[in-house]
Amino acid sequence: MGERYDWKRLESSIAGIVSEETDYRAIIDKVRPLLQELLTDDQLLPEHYRKPLPNKYAQYLLYRPENEAFSVIAFVWGPGQTAPVHDHLVWGLVGIYRGSVIEKRYRRFDVGEDGQPQYAIKEIAEVRADQGDITFVYPPDHDIHGVSNPFDEIAVTVHIYGTDIGKQLRHIHDVATGQSRDVVTRHDNEAPVYG
Repeated sequence: MGERYDWKRLESSIAGIVSEETDYRAIIDKVRPLLQELLTDDQLLPEHYRKPLPNKYAQYLLYRPENEAFSVIAFVWGPGQTAPVHDHLVWGLVGIYRGSVIEKRYRRFDVGEDGQPQYAIKEIAEVRADQGDITFVYPPDHDIHGVSNPFDEIAVTVHIYGTDIGKQLRHIHDVATGQSRDVVTRHDNEAPVYG
């Protein structure tokens, strides 16, 4: 694949899926084989983009159609690097391209009384994802997670989201307090690697 990969075919396939389906889980189930195909391409991520940044995980935009209806992103995780607990507010899939990561999944529970909104964020699962594994996110109940690479090797994850996630207003959640703050996690490259 790499330069040979037909990104327009991917674009057409995803456009067809989202035109037929509105249920996030149904979209995820149909996009999953497309991500599986990407994960098998040894040339998908050019060597320049396989190195982690020194201070945080790297977020590289691989492909985005003109209408920004979806995006394909590569995240490069150095040993010990982590993402805070966050949501997405859109459907998404996460495939492990190289290495392994730990994903902690959370759910937000309303604990307010007398109309006063208060929330608790509780961990509901922890999963180790290895090369070739695919997990997913979608609101409202499957959208909050934290990802880390506690291992000695670099990990690379490839994500497909139902928007350009580098422009998406989202939230970082404080598990201890239930509070959240707005965040936009911009890509570390200015232009897509492909397209």
